[in-house]
Amino acid sequence: MKRLTNYIIIAVSLAAGAAACKKPMVERFVPPRMFTPTELNISQGDTAATLSWPASLFSSGSSVGYTLEISQDSSFQSTADLSLTVDTTFRTVSDDTLKDRTPYFARIRANATDASTASNWLVASKSFSLVGVQIFQPVQYADILDVEVILRWTPTPGVDRIVLTPAGGDTTGVPISDADNTAGMKLIRGLTGSTTYTAEIFAGTRSKGIVSFTTRSSVTGNSIIDLRGIADPMVLVDTLPQIPDGSIVLLDRGSTYTVPVAYTLDRSVSIMSGLGFGDPATILLSNNFDATGNIDSVLFSDVTIANDGNSSYFMNVGHVASIGTLTIENCNTRGVFNNSFIRLKTSGDDIASLVIRNCVIDSFGVASKYAVLYANASSNAKIDNIEIDNSTFYSFYYFIRQDGIAGTSLNITNCTFNDMVNQGGYFVNYSGTFPATFTINNSILGRVSDPANSNGMKSTTTAVLANTYQTSDCVFSANPLLGSISYAGTSYDLFTDPDHGNFTIKDGGFAGAGNTGDPRWR
Repeated sequence: MKRLTNYIIIAVSLAAGAAACKKPMVERFVPPRMFTPTELNISQGDTAATLSWPASLFSSGSSVGYTLEISQDSSFQSTADLSLTVDTTFRTVSDDTLKDRTPYFARIRANATDASTASNWLVASKSFSLVGVQIFQPVQYADILDVEVILRWTPTPGVDRIVLTPAGGDTTGVPISDADNTAGMKLIRGLTGSTTYTAEIFAGTRSKGIVSFTTRSSVTGNSIIDLRGIADPMVLVDTLPQIPDGSIVLLDRGSTYTVPVAYTLDRSVSIMSGLGFGDPATILLSNNFDATGNIDSVLFSDVTIANDGNSSYFMNVGHVASIGTLTIENCNTRGVFNNSFIRLKTSGDDIASLVIRNCVIDSFGVASKYAVLYANASSNAKIDNIEIDNSTFYSFYYFIRQDGIAGTSLNITNCTFNDMVNQGGYFVNYSGTFPATFTINNSILGRVSDPANSNGMKSTTTAVLANTYQTSDCVFSANPLLGSISYAGTSYDLFTDPDHGNFTIKDGGFAGAGNTGDPRWR
């Protein structure tokens, strides 16, 4: 009986143990992360971007929707700029709802279903932005000044304003008229020199383009005399006697300033057109400029030097004068001058350094047999150093005549010469010793006006020529230039219209087309 009792106890114990080891039945659980989309792809364009993702896991057989959020905040702590419920695996967004050229971040999640709560968020690995429409053309250097800019665009219906923003500054709205839009350009004034601006163009609230530019440096100096906006042709000569030494005088582009009688410069001065897009200011001479005393520097820049028919010179120094540096740059002449462009005629006159660059100078000295640049023999006047670059000279009797003290240097680079030397004149005449340094580089010597009665160089030595061409109608009857390269054609074969001052190279086979002569004609 005892053994039976023990068997019963063991059986019960085994049954209880088996019951204790059996796991309870539970409902199968799919965690929310299993519904999370696995990647978020973005394809962006000018005005729209498409965001797409693979369907969530376990979405088959159930209706899975998605929430797409787009925000400028990469952490999504702030309210999203755009929140969409989507029942597809892609969505296209455009600049109807998003800003152009603005970085955006996107995230996606699967919404809750009958079988699961909402998934975790999947954030795109990179930001995206809409490029936007671009009707602006790139801003060219020639359209940028210190205080003005010309902006150009493709004419587009509805364009009505430009918003201009300087770096670190406040925005300014500039209205665009129908005429502006038809022309596709706008001149904007009142800017600040050496400043980077961003311009955005709008049609209503829609951006149509954006462009950046940096204004040029403004003219600076200790004393700037701004004559722009003063409609008085005498204001230049009335102002010059009153200005401090070293002043910069700004002239209004397109305006004319008269010099009715000889004006004697007696202090350093820079006379120039203000930065602008139109024609330079014109200095109209009824008589010439003179100089007296010790003057450190004189500059004429970006002006037209015109003769009303009564002046024989641009500058005729009749007083004792010593000028440190005389610079003529970016200038052109107009009219016929019987005598010289620059003449020193008084004993002791001296220009230590004469610089002529980027100029077109014509019609000097033919009637009276004067040189373009002339230091008189009887006065021992001297132009010590002459530097002439990137310039054109035509229709002249002599080019340089310096009969007294020999200068130190004469260097001519990238220049074009034509219709020159007649009546026994010289291209260059140093009756004494030539300058220690005398070079003609990368230049073109065109037609001589009187091949039977013209001269090249007069000196005890000769110039050093390099990459300098001489047309077949550049014929000197005596004292020829040595070291030039012969061009088989005439000046009419080489230049487009030399009789009317157009020296654009028309001979495509000319070996020096890309690297000789005044660069403006290449």
